[in-house]
Amino acid sequence: MKNSTNKARILVVDDEVGLATEISVALRAAGYMTRVEHNGADALKTILEAKPDLVLLDIMLPGLNGFEVGQQAIDKLGVPIIFMTARDAAEDKMRGLEVGADDYVTKPILMGELLLRVRAVLRRTGVLVAPLLIGDLLINEDEASVTYLGEEISLTNTEYRLLGELARSRGRVLSKNYLLTQVWGYDAFDPNLVEVHISSLRKKLEHAGCDANELIKTKRGLGYIIKAPAAKVDIEG
Repeated sequence: MKNSTNKARILVVDDEVGLATEISVALRAAGYMTRVEHNGADALKTILEAKPDLVLLDIMLPGLNGFEVGQQAIDKLGVPIIFMTARDAAEDKMRGLEVGADDYVTKPILMGELLLRVRAVLRRTGVLVAPLLIGDLLINEDEASVTYLGEEISLTNTEYRLLGELARSRGRVLSKNYLLTQVWGYDAFDPNLVEVHISSLRKKLEHAGCDANELIKTKRGLGYIIKAPAAKVDIEG
């Protein structure tokens, strides 16, 4: 279902209230709209009524289990599903694929990985990925563009991916090794590579008028973090 803001809507279904809330908060920070359910029956009702763009669905649910909910959601509406489970059994993965799931993640959930998988599924299914808005800085991943106060900032592909990774993980400190893995695709390299690109990124943002040192903060010995608040969005339900 689309609303007037044209943001992708995601239903999070997990009987662990704390985890469901954590996932929902991370998704909202990344620019999506969310709704949370904690059991199979309520989840299925919400899916059929609200028609979300994507469902993050735990397998072990009270009442209807995740496979039962997912099967009906896919059969009736073709809703994309990413299954979540604490079990890493091969039979669960096979059954998920048989049901028609688009992807599968194993707990404990790594938020950075989950956000990447969510974005990949939404792109494959043709759903518009919501731009990331941090103050006056707008990151439009569909157009691969970054603007500040409406003026486009010219970034290299690596700088763009680095900024996007930090923005999607807003509020979390990302280590140099993590950024190497996510942005460059490997972790056995000089972490100074990250420092060099962060410095270059900050200079370009500063040139555009953005207070880059305030936007991208260095946590000595830990990594980097974007702490600026996300744009407010209205959440139904």
